Amino acid sequence: SIFFQNSNNSVRVTDDFMRAVEDDSAWQTHMVTTGEVCETHRARELMRQIADSAWVCGDPGMQFDTTVNGWNPCIRSARINASNPCSEYMFLDDSACNLASLNLMKFRRPDGSFDVDAFNHTVDVVITAMEIVVDVSSYPTGAIERNSHAFRPLGLGYANLGAYLMSNGLPYDSDAARAVTGALTALMC
Repeated sequence: SIFFQNSNNSVRVTDDFMRAVEDDSAWQTHMVTTGEVCETHRARELMRQIADSAWVCGDPGMQFDTTVNGWNPCIRSARINASNPCSEYMFLDDSACNLASLNLMKFRRPDGSFDVDAFNHTVDVVITAMEIVVDVSSYPTGAIERNSHAFRPLGLGYANLGAYLMSNGLPYDSDAARAVTGALTALMC
């Protein structure tokens, strides 16, 4: 067992950091609790270390703080400071991660086509069930319960995209695969 081997680690960066990487300028890290300067590094070297580490082991992921908060649907309530461990859920502090996913292979017909009607029906049923569950669930703190009831954060995704693409002979990193992925995501949304 290696410390942190079963955790997801992310680095949260701003547009200012990314500009510093482009310019190869100095970047200062700051203490979380006091805000005082901790260390100064070359931004491009930090980015190289992040990229090398992600190449070797998949971590850290990158979260783009400026973009996340620019897209914040509840900006008048609070800023988004973090995500859940896998980073598929970014929302306000003290909110629940009400997530579900649909197995795309369950909608693949024997001839390789996709059962759009069954998928659309399943999306409707599952998101309705998730909405119902918000009110009858228990939450670890009162703040999380209040925010879950007030904001109704739900996330529905899909699983087995790679298997679905490969079963249809589509290379994962191809224009055809991206088109199928876009269509599936549009159907879900």
